[in-house]
Amino acid sequence: MARKIWAYAKDKNQCFICENQSLQPKIFYIWDVLRLKEQNFKKYLELTFYSTEYDEINRLELIPTEHGFFRYKSDEIDENNKESIYHSAATVILLEMPVIKFTIDKNKYILNFSKFLVEPCLRFKHFDQDEEKYYPDLVGYFSSECELQEKWKGCLAIEVVYTNACYSKKIHSFEKNHIPIIEVSISKKLKLETEFGGEIKFTVADVENYYFSLKKIFEKNVYGKIRSDPVNHKFYTDKIISLEDAYKRELENKQLLNDNEQANLKRELNYINLKYEEMKSEASHLHNLLEQMKQQEWHLNNRLNNYAVMGFWQKLKFLFNISAD
Repeated sequence: MARKIWAYAKDKNQCFICENQSLQPKIFYIWDVLRLKEQNFKKYLELTFYSTEYDEINRLELIPTEHGFFRYKSDEIDENNKESIYHSAATVILLEMPVIKFTIDKNKYILNFSKFLVEPCLRFKHFDQDEEKYYPDLVGYFSSECELQEKWKGCLAIEVVYTNACYSKKIHSFEKNHIPIIEVSISKKLKLETEFGGEIKFTVADVENYYFSLKKIFEKNVYGKIRSDPVNHKFYTDKIISLEDAYKRELENKQLLNDNEQANLKRELNYINLKYEEMKSEASHLHNLLEQMKQQEWHLNNRLNNYAVMGFWQKLKFLFNISAD
């Protein structure tokens, strides 16, 4: 049994009801529909509810149930569709988020989206093989530049996983067609101690509370896993050019730094040579003064020695000569 918490709706003229001034179909949550049924039954009867595929031709009629979910009107289709409330809630919450803060392998990415397609039909044809059809939960288109946009050409598929992960053939087909896949798993933690499977033991209030609780978690962070990771040739080329430019700038900076260091060393060497010449000149001057002092000392010692051997009258005469001098 399918358990969807949201749907599109046609009015009494069998036209899909859209958001104000938008071509995007309006979202009808099961709790709002049941309130409408209770408060304005006549208006409720004017509405016919449908599944939410992007291609209108694929939308099927739904019936709201009092338990808190939509089911397919066709019993056969409903029995073959096993969508859970967990899957339905996570998908519509992501659809409503223009900015998703992903954590992928401990790396954080803030992805901005301009629009989402809900379960679009993607057709892949490879040479003589049969055509492959896939219906990813969401295809989101980036609205601003980021690393992943350059790598992935501006869009990605988001798959919400409750029980079955993406199978290898699907991943391979998406990768060959340059469409990345981010897988968002509904872990035990994201069930928030609710039980919407098996026997129905919950109410529409439980479903509504779960939706808003999960939305608060996703607004802070969404853990994802990249399953398809195509890289276009231009991305690698731009990366190589960027690395080459960075290396060139680093080399130029180091060369400039080396030139500056060489210039500084040259200035320091010239300063040292100048000081050396000044010190040499000073040393030569001091050496000359020392020689002069030695000559004066020798002359004084010689006179002192002569004075020492003089007699009394010679010394007296010598002293008078000094005074006269």
